[in-house]
Amino acid sequence: MKNLNILLVTLLVVSCNSLFAQHSGNVNHDELAKKEASGNYNYQNQYHNRDVPTIQTSYSNDNEMVITIKGIYNEKASCQKAVFSVLQVGKTAEEVTNLMDERLNTVMNELKTFNAEIEVITDMISFVPMYDYEVTKKIFNPKTYNEKPSGFELKKNLIIKFKNTNDLNKIMSICAKQEIYDLAKVDYVTSNLDHIRDVLQLKASEEYKQMLTNYSAIMNTDLFKKEKTLVEGYTTLYPMESYKAYTAYSQAATNFSPESQVNNIRKNTTQFYDAALAKSHTFVVNADITEPTIQIFYDLTIRIKLKEDQLPKNTIIRNNRYYIITASGDIKPLAL
Repeated sequence: MKNLNILLVTLLVVSCNSLFAQHSGNVNHDELAKKEASGNYNYQNQYHNRDVPTIQTSYSNDNEMVITIKGIYNEKASCQKAVFSVLQVGKTAEEVTNLMDERLNTVMNELKTFNAEIEVITDMISFVPMYDYEVTKKIFNPKTYNEKPSGFELKKNLIIKFKNTNDLNKIMSICAKQEIYDLAKVDYVTSNLDHIRDVLQLKASEEYKQMLTNYSAIMNTDLFKKEKTLVEGYTTLYPMESYKAYTAYSQAATNFSPESQVNNIRKNTTQFYDAALAKSHTFVVNADITEPTIQIFYDLTIRIKLKEDQLPKNTIIRNNRYYIITASGDIKPLAL
């Protein structure tokens, strides 16, 4: 019975570890495998608490205090633009253009039927002839290779503007019917940047006032009346800049005999959306959006002068002003 209890506890621990690893994603499974391969040190120290460094948001000395406020605004794209690269070849210029127009017109008509709000335009890239080599034999000369026109190559970009993220699945299906597979990129567009900056400034101002109130009570001084300087900045991060690549980890744990030949399968390399985390920021607006978003970052740094400028004792301050009387009797200040 004792052995059975030990077996159940062991299975429970293994099961829990498997669940945690699966829930955290395969990218962490890859990192865990690397740590396990580094020796028994990690196994012996896996129950030690980690020291998590805090992020400094303010500091001070005798002369000044510096407060840093950072914010993120997660914005859904008001529309997206998918860019497909289209290639068409043919023997004559007329054949190439006709085949290209037929494919693109079919895509446009099907997209209009699917959703009338979808906008489609084409962007001309190149239209060039293609050449092959023709062998020419002469009596007194060896073989000569001459270029000979063999057809034409036409390249265009198909730009499709849509608002619903899930529409891209249908768009790709319609394009695939016309052998248009090359999705070059997807641009995320928002027309709300001015409003977003106003929201970030207002939110940062509220955070600043609250921090200043707390620090004034702690330091027993009215920081609101102190002299201040500030620096602020914005930056924008689009979803295409936030994707990271990783290689799927999969390896058998079977022990093979020395005579066995093991062929490892090539691991799949893929990508995932990795947004900036909120842990290094003071506040986040729209933190619960699921789909990839446009992230607007705002930084505000306020430097507060704690020690007033003091002049030496017995210093006399003179504010002399000089005036000049003109010929007409007017009095004007003289700048010196």
